[in-house]
Amino acid sequence: MSDTARLYDVRYSRYAGDREPRWRGVLALARSSATRALGVRRTRGAKVWPFLLVVCAHLPAVAALGIPLLFDDAPPPLELVSYVDLLMIITPVLVAFAATTLPSLLTRERRDRVLSLYFSTAMSPGEYLAGKALAAVALMSLVTLSPLLVLLVGSIVTADAPLDLVRDYAGHVVPVLAGGAVVALYFAALGLLAGSLTAKRLFAVGGLLAVLLVTPVVSGLVATLSDRPEIFAGDLAFAPLRAASTVLPLGDFGEDDGMEQPPDGLVWAVVGGVVLLAAVVLPLRYRTRDDA
Repeated sequence: MSDTARLYDVRYSRYAGDREPRWRGVLALARSSATRALGVRRTRGAKVWPFLLVVCAHLPAVAALGIPLLFDDAPPPLELVSYVDLLMIITPVLVAFAATTLPSLLTRERRDRVLSLYFSTAMSPGEYLAGKALAAVALMSLVTLSPLLVLLVGSIVTADAPLDLVRDYAGHVVPVLAGGAVVALYFAALGLLAGSLTAKRLFAVGGLLAVLLVTPVVSGLVATLSDRPEIFAGDLAFAPLRAASTVLPLGDFGEDDGMEQPPDGLVWAVVGGVVLLAAVVLPLRYRTRDDA
């Protein structure tokens, strides 16, 4: 056995390489959070549910595009299904996706007690929340904005005279982007709000589902019995669709059933209130690094 002693220089030294901007860390967190919520790099079972919902959200748009291709006398896709109609058809998918996917963006790390690891780096609580918010909006856009764009672009591509429709539908691009973004932002705010209130995913999912399933029934019943359509604004599942319908072309919310709808200003106040509530509660739940 050798008695020779060795000394190792293990001092920490300052990093002297190029530093990336802080927003790159926020984007990296958003990307990793979104892909994990979709089950990427996880077991096959973890991928089935979110991707199934994404596919279901696109099926009505694909069907509307396919019918005119199969039947010569069929009307154009946007006459079969308007943008507002499409959002109404896929509302159960939106609710299921928001409730089962978005809360886990926050609950998993609270449950596993790894927030302190995030905040032991240079990442601040505000940057952490910004990354999670970007991930939530991006995820919801897969089932809100993406189907709308498929319907718009597909209607142009499958037409007999695509160039003519490009000119006709050019004015639809901004309203479609705005409408899809409103719905995505609203459900993202609700999903993150539910996830910030508990570390247990089951409680967050159950609570959010209860809110989105009960408020339509209660508000509809009270509005019908009292003959006060403004109470419909309390329907938190369809509130973003009513708001989006004010900017989306070709169709209004509820025009087919002939029911009087709440004032647009009140609907936007409800949608803005939910987003504002999330913007206030989330920073309070992650005030400092000690909250981890």
